[in-house]
Amino acid sequence: MYDQSAEFYQQALAEDPQDIEARQGLTLARNKIIDRGLIDVRMLRLSGNQTGAALKLERLLRNQVSWHIEPVGPMAETQNEELRYANSWLQQEALSLSRSAFPDPFRYFEMRYAFLIANARLGNTFAQYQAQLQENAERQCHKLKASQGQDRLFLQRFYRKYCQAWNITSSADTQVNDKALYSGIRITPELTVRLHETSTQKHRLETVLSQLNEVFRDSLWYHPQGGEQFTLSVRATFKHSRDAKLVNRQKHYTLEQARPNPAEPGSFMKTEVTKTYQYPVTEFTEYFSLDMMYQGRLGGQQIEHKVDDSQVHYTHSHYADFPDLDLAPQKAQFLDVSTRLDKQLSELRNQFKADLDSVWQQSYCEDRLGAANGEHVLRCAKLAPHHEYVNNWFNQHFGLNYQAMSSLYSL
Repeated sequence: MYDQSAEFYQQALAEDPQDIEARQGLTLARNKIIDRGLIDVRMLRLSGNQTGAALKLERLLRNQVSWHIEPVGPMAETQNEELRYANSWLQQEALSLSRSAFPDPFRYFEMRYAFLIANARLGNTFAQYQAQLQENAERQCHKLKASQGQDRLFLQRFYRKYCQAWNITSSADTQVNDKALYSGIRITPELTVRLHETSTQKHRLETVLSQLNEVFRDSLWYHPQGGEQFTLSVRATFKHSRDAKLVNRQKHYTLEQARPNPAEPGSFMKTEVTKTYQYPVTEFTEYFSLDMMYQGRLGGQQIEHKVDDSQVHYTHSHYADFPDLDLAPQKAQFLDVSTRLDKQLSELRNQFKADLDSVWQQSYCEDRLGAANGEHVLRCAKLAPHHEYVNNWFNQHFGLNYQAMSSLYSL
């Protein structure tokens, strides 16, 4: 309820930063969020979920700083009481983690509860554990160094980041040249483009080739230390013609005209007279077709995808202006070729990226996942961070799952 109120007032302030009523409402709603949150902290603690209570209290402290809120009165009393319980739990947890053979859970603990630790001024207390943590980190760094080797680019990168984070000098024995990765992409195009003279789409296929190049260079398969270039064959036929033919059209209408009445000399009678209105019309026939596909061999697997689209479209234009005949000047409604191209070429780009990711996961998240001393685990984790084997491996070797390690070392 209070979260929704806060969102409402935030939106109002985004539209009008000078809205005093909205600013007051936002401050009140945020105070209620803190107040209600502290009650939730107490309930979590009383139910025995001290970890949940500490995490909730950590978030509340972060919000208070971000929102410039200082609890007062009963809210301050509740917070101080929960902080005392949290401080006691923090010290017990730190002592337990310091006895682990893995240094990373302690570091993750410090990051996770940074505001609570700072509030309790526990920095000096925790400093007593740093020597043992550093010793454990050096041992981990030594293990990572021992696992280095050719074609283990991700392990090398992890080794350097990990040791650097612990201020340990790292040195890779060899320059890794990963034969499974690619140092570039070579696109071999076969393009047939036939367009009418006024077309603005002449360079669209060249543009998509450049985009495919970018997709590959943004993928995990590309690295300057890759072994060779990836070759992608692209074939495309793009045609858009517009034939014009000038024709005459006509519409018939009747008018009443006064003519001498033969039955009554000297008088006139009204007579309907049929008239024909002729006007020139330009008829257009458009022929649009796109047939495009890519093919390549990636990581020992064949990838390919094809898109195609075609249409014959008829339209016309004229300048006739005769309201009584429901005739008004009309422009030709040509095909929206740009939108049609965007749809097909976007599908091609998206499928290329999907193919790159799919082959990566098949290569490193399946049969060979346990190989190469964790190299394939690190590769798999890039696209499947929640993979069970990946997280089991990190828990076994570092005492944390992949997501926690990634937050510590930017994996």
